Amino acid sequence: MTERWIISRRSFLGLAGTTAAGLLISPDLLAKGGKVTLIRFGMLSDVHHADRGPGGIRYYRQSLVKMREAVDRMNQEKLDFVIELGDFKDQDAIPNETNTLKYLSEIESAFQKFDGPTYHVLGNHDMDGISKQQFLERVENTGISPTLSYYSFNRNRLHFIVLDGNFTKNGIAYDHGNFHWEDASIPAIQLDWLIDDLKSNKHPVIVFIHQMLDESKNVKQAVQNAPEVRRILEQSGRVLGVFQGHVHEERYNRINGIHYYSVNAMVDGNGPENNAYMIVDVYKDGSMEIDGFRRATDREINN
Repeated sequence: MTERWIISRRSFLGLAGTTAAGLLISPDLLAKGGKVTLIRFGMLSDVHHADRGPGGIRYYRQSLVKMREAVDRMNQEKLDFVIELGDFKDQDAIPNETNTLKYLSEIESAFQKFDGPTYHVLGNHDMDGISKQQFLERVENTGISPTLSYYSFNRNRLHFIVLDGNFTKNGIAYDHGNFHWEDASIPAIQLDWLIDDLKSNKHPVIVFIHQMLDESKNVKQAVQNAPEVRRILEQSGRVLGVFQGHVHEERYNRINGIHYYSVNAMVDGNGPENNAYMIVDVYKDGSMEIDGFRRATDREINN
């Protein structure tokens, strides 16, 4: 753990209809650095677990050990939940559905060693060789139906939204590799759900998605209708930030008052020193700190 990302109180308080002073605080929440923690959660991405040799900088066989380290550390902290941002499993160089499902079960078993609620975001590689339903039936999204690939939940007067960008531009769901990774979209039915979900919520919002919504460097790595999604998030006036995976590196962008942060991939790099995971603290005063571990860094964001 090195530097620290800080999303400022001023940015948080700028959300329309939101006053941090009005947020209810449980008496057993932690105090840190003189500030009261509203919520703490763990986050990681792009695990790509599979029993196969290295491919470039991806060390597939090491992801299971890296996951165990991350969960052990997170169990030492008092976290409200842990979430992974997609590409949880991978597959053999020559795909085999039985093995693919085994890799999913193995990494989920390690993830479930976390002593608390767990959540998953679907990534494109999660549908390599299997369907969304096969994936969802084998993982635990606490309190969420296994039929849902996108969903939301409330915790400590914060609202969390998980989006699914794994549809083609024609609205066809990714299934058994029937897609190209550059063709990622959020279909109309999910956009309608997102609008309704944001309208029905009165709390500050954090969004999780695998693919990028900010198009900061390469539009091929983004959701193709990202501008439309961003407009919906902006119009709500309640979205604090969006956390993303997919690009395997840390990137930060701020568009119309919303922070977009992409995180490092757990699979990249040889050895435990190249693990990557983080803990996010949101404080009563509205500030947010992201503490990175191993290869995940912390920096400061001033608005």
